[in-house]
Amino acid sequence: MKAHRNPALSRFAVLASTAALVLAASACSTSRQVGGSNSAAAQDCGGKSTAQKQIDAVWQKAGANLGLSGLRPAETNVCQVDTSKYKKNGPYTIAYASQGPTNSWAMEADYFIKNEAAKQHAKLLYASANGDAGTQVNNIQDLLAQKPDALIVQPMGSSVVGQVRQAAQRDIPVVVCTGRLPDGTPGVVSTVGRSYELQGTLLATWLAKKINGKGRIAILSGIPGVPTTEYEYQAAKKVFAGYPGIQVVTRQYTHWSPTEAKKVAAQLAVRYPNLDGIWTDSGVSETGVIQAYQAAHQKIPPMTGDSSNAFLRAASTASGVQFAQSAYPPEQTRTCLDTAVSVLQGKKVANVVEVNSAVYTNAELAKYYRKDCTDNLWIPTELTMAEAKKLKVC
Repeated sequence: MKAHRNPALSRFAVLASTAALVLAASACSTSRQVGGSNSAAAQDCGGKSTAQKQIDAVWQKAGANLGLSGLRPAETNVCQVDTSKYKKNGPYTIAYASQGPTNSWAMEADYFIKNEAAKQHAKLLYASANGDAGTQVNNIQDLLAQKPDALIVQPMGSSVVGQVRQAAQRDIPVVVCTGRLPDGTPGVVSTVGRSYELQGTLLATWLAKKINGKGRIAILSGIPGVPTTEYEYQAAKKVFAGYPGIQVVTRQYTHWSPTEAKKVAAQLAVRYPNLDGIWTDSGVSETGVIQAYQAAHQKIPPMTGDSSNAFLRAASTASGVQFAQSAYPPEQTRTCLDTAVSVLQGKKVANVVEVNSAVYTNAELAKYYRKDCTDNLWIPTELTMAEAKKLKVC
């Protein structure tokens, strides 16, 4: 899952319970995991090549957008799941255990899944955890008691595994949405989202190429122990290890706060002058970097992150700034809903669905920046202006 950023600009609320999941998962090579948890071994699952091709295509497209060739994930346990045992007539009742609209990203994500449910003529049983992992456990219990046809979970950590098992015991298929549960969790038919490994690998490869494979770089990560932080970092670390000329001088945590990122970057500018690049997993952190280097009257190093209007606003004021962005779109939740409907229609679905998103550099800043919208808008957006105004992001 994308984890909690600062209240104004963040994505998900994350509690310490996620740390145990990450530490356990980090014992395995992240290169073996493409998109998230699945229980393919326990399912009627075939069509590996079809599933792998979909994932490969997303990786290759993302790389091509940054002028990178040959970008692809390691093959892993992906397949097409036979969902015929779940087939039933609609209209469907689908439960959605949301992390809750505690920030603008999550608010937009909830908006998209609710709209998609209406378009699919599905009844959506919605439960917000309001950023609390314990609340989410109780929410899923309550949702299951209403006997939904399917369950979509936006997991805050491994604490919900028990409830997902209960769903499996009741023959309720589960779709994991913009998050990750441990591999082999019973009942998980499909995991849908933009993978952490893609984000980390893509941005690290761009930065390495940008500095011609040599130089001193800093790494700015989010919250220690959170899945987004650790999975993306491990993927980036693997890329940089392939460039002997690149020296990672420090890794710092910004807690996905522009204020904290500005403090960290200000220290970098003093302690490590003339850095050749900064790899960060967040456009929120990048915003703080720009502010710090502008205040220090220093040249801003090439940097990476995900795509927010807040960062693009800051970048528009910075002369000569170079960056690569890979969006983590809130629109992903629509794919989660569509996948759940496909399961209930008995259609084959991939056990891992890798989501496409916008990937671009500073050369396209004018194309993506929305001057008419607030810092809380996630870029690019498929919201109409009327919808954006309704959500108060434009």
